[in-house]
Amino acid sequence: MGEPPGKTGRRDAGGTAPAVEDRWTQLPPELLPLICKKLPDSADFVRFRTVCSAWRDAAPLSDDPPQLPWVVERRGSAFQARAHFRFYSPSSGRTYGVRGYGGRSWLVMGGACQEHLVTTVDLSTTALYNPLTGERLALPPAPYPQWRHGVVHVVADGRRRGGAPLVVNASTRTGHFGYCRQGDTKWTLVDGRQDMGHRAYHGGRFYVNTNAQETLVIDASTGAVESVLPPPPRSADAGAGVSCGDYLVESRGKLIRAVLFPRDGVVATSAEDYYLNVYQLQEDGKAAAAWAKVESVGDSVLFFDKHGHGFSLEPNGAAELKRDCVYFMHEKRTWLDAGEYRFLCRYNMETGEVDRVVSLPDTFGDTWVVPGLCPSE
Repeated sequence: MGEPPGKTGRRDAGGTAPAVEDRWTQLPPELLPLICKKLPDSADFVRFRTVCSAWRDAAPLSDDPPQLPWVVERRGSAFQARAHFRFYSPSSGRTYGVRGYGGRSWLVMGGACQEHLVTTVDLSTTALYNPLTGERLALPPAPYPQWRHGVVHVVADGRRRGGAPLVVNASTRTGHFGYCRQGDTKWTLVDGRQDMGHRAYHGGRFYVNTNAQETLVIDASTGAVESVLPPPPRSADAGAGVSCGDYLVESRGKLIRAVLFPRDGVVATSAEDYYLNVYQLQEDGKAAAAWAKVESVGDSVLFFDKHGHGFSLEPNGAAELKRDCVYFMHEKRTWLDAGEYRFLCRYNMETGEVDRVVSLPDTFGDTWVVPGLCPSE
């Protein structure tokens, strides 16, 4: 039989113990970064770095390849204690568990974006938590009981953008909309409008969609509403259909708005029964800012969760991060068994169709997190 991979049967001059040669460590150094960038899952990146010192040096934690985000396990109730956080990797089909910090912890619904989860401990202490590094970034006390009628999420992750994480706390019951950065002692509150929907941060401003499909432009330093953008032009293919998602995200320095429609105009009957109208904010300085329809998002991959929180990643074919695509989640309810099923859908901007659907485990599917292995600086 042949020798195991990476080993040889050659003996030393004395003819005693075999001399072991690890062929993998002899790969040309210039190939290692190329191999690393093709890894399909963050767990594979970790394993890559454990092979030997040469491979570890070729794969610094600060240069991990773009990965398909991990789907976060849904909470059962607002008061559910969790000793562990569980994640599902659509790339590998594996489920991973990470122990939470403290004796008990809660995942706030809609509380994930990029590398951080928003967690509370004992219904009192709120923090950004990186489950892979154990890093915690304390947040000031919320201006109202966020575990009862608030949604907290990260709209701008600090490590990748060179600044402190920007966190939004929005109440679905009281109409509060507040935000803070790491190190702030209190939340900055915006006016108590009752119709604020999905939001994004771009160029020092918050852009917030309303129930009337207008977009509020809010100065992030003062909390004042600077202007109101009119709804995007309705395309002919939208007809009289009612949108089932209206999302905002910053991508490569541009603000993108994606409006999701069911093809039959009423409700999506399957995970493939969707189409997207995508708009980009036009700011040329000569005319008032407005939404302009685009047919492509270029070399970007956009993600939106159940709550409308979005972010953008770079393409990576090995991790199925296909350029010019938008990922979103589809939920299907069955009255016969009172079941609830969720799917991860990929919408191809070039073809105008959902070209991939991944069925998620039954306890997953509200939001996701990008596995981050490098502590914030």
